[in-house]
Amino acid sequence: MPRIGDGLDAVTAFAGAAVAGMALFLPFTFRTTAASSLDSPYRVTSLVNSVPRAAALGLIVAVVVAVLVRPLTRPGLVWLTATCATAALAVNYYIGTLMTSADVLTTQNYIDSICGGAAYGALGICSLRMRWPAVGFAVGTIVVFVYGEVVAIFTSNSAQADKSAHSPTWLVLFALVLLAVNTARHQHGVILGAPPRLAADLPISPIIATTLLALTLLLTTEWLSSEFDGRRASTAQVGLAVVLTVAAAFVTALLLPDRDGAAVLLAVSLAAVADSLGDAPSLGWNLLVVIAVVVVTVLAGLARPSPWPVLLGAAAIAVFSLFTDNFGWTVTWMIGTGLLAAVAGYGFASVRVSYLPSAVLALGALYLPSILWAIPTRLRNWPAGGVNADDQIPGLTALAITIGAAVALALFYWIRPAEPAPRS
Repeated sequence: MPRIGDGLDAVTAFAGAAVAGMALFLPFTFRTTAASSLDSPYRVTSLVNSVPRAAALGLIVAVVVAVLVRPLTRPGLVWLTATCATAALAVNYYIGTLMTSADVLTTQNYIDSICGGAAYGALGICSLRMRWPAVGFAVGTIVVFVYGEVVAIFTSNSAQADKSAHSPTWLVLFALVLLAVNTARHQHGVILGAPPRLAADLPISPIIATTLLALTLLLTTEWLSSEFDGRRASTAQVGLAVVLTVAAAFVTALLLPDRDGAAVLLAVSLAAVADSLGDAPSLGWNLLVVIAVVVVTVLAGLARPSPWPVLLGAAAIAVFSLFTDNFGWTVTWMIGTGLLAAVAGYGFASVRVSYLPSAVLALGALYLPSILWAIPTRLRNWPAGGVNADDQIPGLTALAITIGAAVALALFYWIRPAEPAPRS
C-alpha cells in the first residue's frame, strides 16, 4: 500500500504532468479584449502551424533534460529543475493574461512548449523511479492526451474553440506549490547505487532518436498538408506518409537501448487512431470518468503487461471510427473516448523500459503531430486546408499505421529477442 509520502509524490506527478503536457500538446492562449483579435486568417494559420512545431520542439527539450538529469544522485535537484521550469510556465501564463494583442501568441506558444518540455523531462525522471509517482505521471500524461484529442481546440473560424483548452491558472499554481513542497522534501535524499556521472556520460542516442522521430513526423505532416492544399491528395501520397511514419518509429525504436523502443511504436499508433475520432465541444464532468478509466487501466497494465492488446485495441478504435456515421453522436463520442482512454492507459503501463529517458520519449510521443492532422474532413475541427477527404480516409490511415506498427514491433522483437535488463 502507498504511504502518505508516496501519495503526495503521485498527486504532484499527476498535476505536474498535466500542466507540462498541456504546454506541449495544446495551443497557448490568453485573455483578449476584442473577440475577433484572434480570428484573422493569418493569426489562426500561424497558431495552427506553431502547435505541432512547438510540440516537436518541446519533446526534444524534454528528452535532453531527462538525459542530463538522469545520472544525478540527488533527487532534490531533479525536483528543483521541474519546479523552476513550471515556475517559468506560470510566468509565461501570467504575461499572457496581460496581453491584448495576438502578435506575440506564436512566440509565447514556443516558450510555453520549451518550459513544458523541461518540466516534463525532469518530472519524468523524478516520477518514473517510484511506483506510485510513476502511476500519477502516466495518468496525467494520458488524460491530457485524451482531452487534447477529443475536444475541439480550433474551429474553422476561430483560433480557440474552448477557453479551458489551455492550463487553468489554478492548476498551474497547484502544481507549482506541490513541486516546491516535494523539492523541499527530497532535498537531502540520495539515490543509492546510482552510477557515478562522468564527464563523457551523456548518452546521445535517445536525443538523436527523439529528434529523428519528431522532425520526421512534423515534416511528413506538413508535406501531406501541402498536398491537400486546395486539392484532394492521392491515395499514394497518403500511403507514402504512412510508410514514413512507421519507418521513423521503427528506426527510433532501434536507436533506443534494449526493448525500450516498443513503447514508441505503440505511441505512434495510438496518436494516429486518436486523430481518427471526431471532436466535441468539451469534456465537462466526463473528465472525471476519463481519469477513472485511465487509473484502472494503468493499474491493469502494471499487473498484466503486454504490448499486443494495445495494438489490437488501437486497431479496434480505427475500425470503430469507420462506422461512426451509423451511430448517434453521443454514443459514438462516449465509446470512442472510453476506448481511447482505456487502451492508452493500459498501453503505457504494460511496456517496461530499461532507461528512463526512453519512457519520457515514449509517453511524450503521444503529443507529436500525426499525419491525420493534415487530412481535412467534415467531422474534425482541426483547420486543415484543401478539399475534404472521404470520411473514412482518417480511419483507414490510422488502421494502416497500426498494422504497420504491429509488423514493425514483431520485427523489432525478432531483432531484440532478449528481455531488457532493468537499469533505469
